[in-house]
Amino acid sequence: MKNILLLTDFTAKSENAHQYAFKYFKGQECTFHLLSIQKAWDFTMDDLMVASSKSSVDNALLEDNRSDLASLIIKYTSIYSNGTYTFKSHVDYDIFTDAISQAVLNYKIDVVVCGTDGNTGVMEAIFSSHTLRVIHTSDCSVLVVPEHYTYEVPKRVQYLLDYDDSFDTCGKDLFDELILKYKPKVSVLRLTFALEMHPIECDAEEEEIKSLYPHVPLDYHILSTEQPINEIDEFVEKNDVQMQVISVKKQTFLERVFSNSHLSDIVNSSSLPVFILRDCEK
Repeated sequence: MKNILLLTDFTAKSENAHQYAFKYFKGQECTFHLLSIQKAWDFTMDDLMVASSKSSVDNALLEDNRSDLASLIIKYTSIYSNGTYTFKSHVDYDIFTDAISQAVLNYKIDVVVCGTDGNTGVMEAIFSSHTLRVIHTSDCSVLVVPEHYTYEVPKRVQYLLDYDDSFDTCGKDLFDELILKYKPKVSVLRLTFALEMHPIECDAEEEEIKSLYPHVPLDYHILSTEQPINEIDEFVEKNDVQMQVISVKKQTFLERVFSNSHLSDIVNSSSLPVFILRDCEK
């Protein structure tokens, strides 16, 4: 049984991510936890003053969210009534990442699913979007689905090895499930900018990965440019890729600021679902 956290702000962006998750995990027993987060700074004292005297602060802040979630669960339950999916609703009034961290812990979440519309610029690079904050601070894997992406079976997967990532079996359970269920062709792209990696080391890495997945059609490519996003996108377009996969380590704010990681650019520029796997702590 998988526990999957579906983040929602009741927009088309989040519902599209939900629909992708329902199709992707088809055939598995899953409990989908729908979470609506009311950010702590969204309400002022005036909002509380106009609430009914019989209403608690909790009801004054979260009643609409609960009602919208109840309607959403009725809708999803009527569509997916095959018995393998269970739906639960949760609301929280908290800092966004704190609410998600608590939900991951309390409900034993395996995957967090969120939609994104892409968000670039200086402010995003410094503070990052909600999606990137979830990726950097969450203790579990994250599936990011672009707003306008329509589900396709992942027949070809692009596995991106960023400069600070090494491929090992630890933390790859969800990738192994993807391979077993969909049997895709896998293209590994090794990003070597800011990484002192000699060709012989790349050859050894390629051999190791292929030995771990001997029955998977797998090819290996090296990208050494400082700005690899265009090349990644061109590869996606030419090779009909349906999903990107990347592993990340949990990072502090300062580590993200001074990092050469391409994660933000990959997530913000991708037109495909990106499955972010959580590296094991070592």
